[in-house]
Amino acid sequence: MRKQIAIALIATFCGVTHLTAAAETLRVAVSDRGAWDTSYTAFGIEQGFFAHQGLHVRIVPVADEAELAQAVTSGKADIAVAAGFVDVLAAGLKGAPIRIISPESTGAPDIFWFAKIAGPIGHMEDLHGQPVGYSRPGALSYFMLRTLLQKAGVQDANLVPVGSADVGYPAVLGAQLAASWSKPPFNVAYLLAGEIRIIAHGNDSEELRNETVRVNVANARFLADHRSEVISFLKAYKKSVNWAYSNPAALDAYAKLSHQPLDVAQYIFAQFTSKPAAQIDQIKGEDLLLAQALEAKRITSTPTHKDISAVYDLVLKKKP
Repeated sequence: MRKQIAIALIATFCGVTHLTAAAETLRVAVSDRGAWDTSYTAFGIEQGFFAHQGLHVRIVPVADEAELAQAVTSGKADIAVAAGFVDVLAAGLKGAPIRIISPESTGAPDIFWFAKIAGPIGHMEDLHGQPVGYSRPGALSYFMLRTLLQKAGVQDANLVPVGSADVGYPAVLGAQLAASWSKPPFNVAYLLAGEIRIIAHGNDSEELRNETVRVNVANARFLADHRSEVISFLKAYKKSVNWAYSNPAALDAYAKLSHQPLDVAQYIFAQFTSKPAAQIDQIKGEDLLLAQALEAKRITSTPTHKDISAVYDLVLKKKP
């Protein structure tokens, strides 16, 4: 009875007449709460986009991007958004019940590297022989750092895995690291206060800027049994992305969701987001991704097109 009342209230609030008591809760795993690109699901819930598709979406928070694939394969969540492409591909090729239903991020305009504003490091070219932080081996920040250093002609930097984005700041200030990685909302306050400066963005590399780096995924068994719900989810998710980049109210919603002042939210939107990067229609840069997966030993050999296609189920694409 309580479930029926709750669904009725959601429908009334959102102006929806086709959301019924038979609707199932769709569990969506989300990491990095407070980041811009992980906020699309919350925006869609608040704006009623999922309810208009007849969906009741419940966010399942996970600690970080690395846990998204595990949340889906274990059945903890039905869908995960913004999962690392390498993580998902490696799991899927090993037979895990996970399917890529759309790209989520092409390139990573949100990732950056920073150094002390008063220190000698102003560019990637200054990192010869220096310790520089990234998140974890095989993660997106690792491949981006390798590519950016190569582009800068730096072959002798000491790459240090530091974990989450908030760890690098005290290490940089204490001179244990010359520079480290980050992504908003972490360390943005220190940028605005003039304590640190950006020395490189992840999208400074053209090849990485045009590579799918994060994907939206579904549990394979759930997708087989609830394909129409997954399609409806992505339709509403796409509407949420478009709303986020077209409606000024999105910045107020993001500031509230991430517990930040509006001016900080506006700075993050201006400096670290990109509408083209948020497209969910086309997988790009697959060859580069496979090379990265091999380098990280996440896969043992180059898979065939048939192997890869078994992990994909891009549900919004019309089948021939």
